[in-house]
Amino acid sequence: MKKSLRIIVKTLIYLSGSLLVLFVTFYLLTIGDYEIAETVEQDPSIPHIQIGKTVFHAETFGNDTNDVVIALHGGPGNDYRYILPIRGLADEYFVVFYDQRGTGLSPRVPSDELTLEIMLADLHGIIEYYAKDRKVNLIGHSWGAMLASGYISEHPEKVEKAVLAEPGILTSEEAVAFMEKVKIKFSLGLLKHMGKCWFQSLHVKGPDDQAAKDYFFQAFMLQGNMKGNPYTAYYCNGDMTTAAFDYWRFGGLASSASFRSVMDEDGSLKLNLVDGAENFTNKVLFIASECNTLIGEEQQRAHLDYYPNAELVVIKHAGHTMFGEQTEKSLEVIRKYFKE
Repeated sequence: MKKSLRIIVKTLIYLSGSLLVLFVTFYLLTIGDYEIAETVEQDPSIPHIQIGKTVFHAETFGNDTNDVVIALHGGPGNDYRYILPIRGLADEYFVVFYDQRGTGLSPRVPSDELTLEIMLADLHGIIEYYAKDRKVNLIGHSWGAMLASGYISEHPEKVEKAVLAEPGILTSEEAVAFMEKVKIKFSLGLLKHMGKCWFQSLHVKGPDDQAAKDYFFQAFMLQGNMKGNPYTAYYCNGDMTTAAFDYWRFGGLASSASFRSVMDEDGSLKLNLVDGAENFTNKVLFIASECNTLIGEEQQRAHLDYYPNAELVVIKHAGHTMFGEQTEKSLEVIRKYFKE
C-alpha cells in the first residue's frame, strides 16, 4: 500500500513538474509586444459622445441636416471600423457610427452592464442624441442587425427604413439551430491556435484590465482559419482571409456577457427580437452574401416572414463582411432602397 502511494505521489510530482516546464517554455516562446488599442478612457482625444453616464467612441459623416443613418456593427464584441465603407453614403445622408458599450474604442465596463436590454437602450439614446425629433434609417450588420430588429420591434415610430445585413438569430427557436451549427470541433490545429493566442495574451500590458481578454478574443477569431472553426463558413471558399475585417479592438467581455444575458439556467438562448415587428409596415431590406453558408440567403429568406413588408437582396461574390468585400454593390443596393 505504501509503495503504491509513493508511486502515485512521484507520478503527480513528475506530471506537475512537466506541466510547469511546458508552461514556462510556451510562455517564454511567446514573449513579444502584443499591443492593444487605448479607449476613450485612456485617450480623450478619440472622437466620442456621452449619453447619461456612458461614453461611446463615435463619429459622424455628412451634413447633419440630411436624413440620419445609424450604422450598427456586429459581434457582440466587434467595433465599427470594418463597416466604415458605409460612410460612402455621406454625400446624401448624415451617417453615424458608434462602438457599442464595452467594445472598440469605447471605455470598458463591467459584465452586468453588457446586456441585450442595455444595448437596446443605448441605441435609443444614440437615436435621441442625433435625431431627437426625426425618424432614422438603420443599417445593422450581423449582431448589429439583431439589435436593429429588436429596436424596430420596440420603437417602430422612430424608424423610417431599416437594412438588416445577415442577422444571425432573431428568436429562441433560431438560436437552437444556430448554436448547433457553430459548435467548435476541436482539431489539433485549432487547439494549438487557441493555446498560442492564450499565451500571447499573458504578455499584453494594459491599457486596462480587459486588454488581455480582448486580445485573446480578437486573435482567436481573426486568425482562426483552420479545420474545426465553424465561422469559416461565413466566407467565400471557407477562407477567413477573404474577410474585410478591419478593427481597432474587439471586446471579449462584451461578447460573452451579451450572450449570457439572454441565457436561461440550462444555457439556452432566450430572445425574441421580432416581437412587435408586425407593427412596422415600411419595407425592410434584408441583405445576404452569396458565400455565407451559415446565416446567408437561406436564413435571411426565412427572416422575411417576420415583417409585413420585406425584401431580400443577395450580394454576389461576397462573404459575411459584404460592406468591405463588395462596397460599391452593397451601397448601390442600399441607395436604391432608401430612395424608394
